[in-house]
Amino acid sequence: MDSNLLVHTVASILALLSGGVIFLTPKGTVKHKKVGYVYAGSMLVLLITSFFIFDLFGDFGIYHTLSIVSFATLAIALSFPLAFRSKPNWVEHHMIWMGYSYIGLIMAGGSHMFQLFPDWSGSLRMILFWGLPYIIGSYLIIFKKKTVVQKAMGNMENK
Repeated sequence: MDSNLLVHTVASILALLSGGVIFLTPKGTVKHKKVGYVYAGSMLVLLITSFFIFDLFGDFGIYHTLSIVSFATLAIALSFPLAFRSKPNWVEHHMIWMGYSYIGLIMAGGSHMFQLFPDWSGSLRMILFWGLPYIIGSYLIIFKKKTVVQKAMGNMENK
């Protein structure tokens, strides 16, 4: 394994783990902020290294395009706490965009699962590794948004 792929893999695992911690723990806390820095830093490393991986296509491919989308999603998510705290709904916007950043990461990981199940139909693999994470993640973001944002605002006020 070349060093770029190793760094990409380690950053990906770290982003998955730190994102999972953020997802499962209270928002708006010091811990959330610290683990969030780990997630954002890991995502930046894995996105940058993704542009030096050409094993699948030998050139710029669809996964590089998705890396650009992922970078934009992460940048928008981070812009709210870093630059737009004065906006009334910044926490909600941060939560939505960061949630989709993590869903995208899970779906990207799912792409790597395709090769582990070559006997499964392509449709089944797409549903399991892309469709389900997107549907479940979107449900959690949309229908849990109000509760999560209220708790996060309360946690930030209690610091």
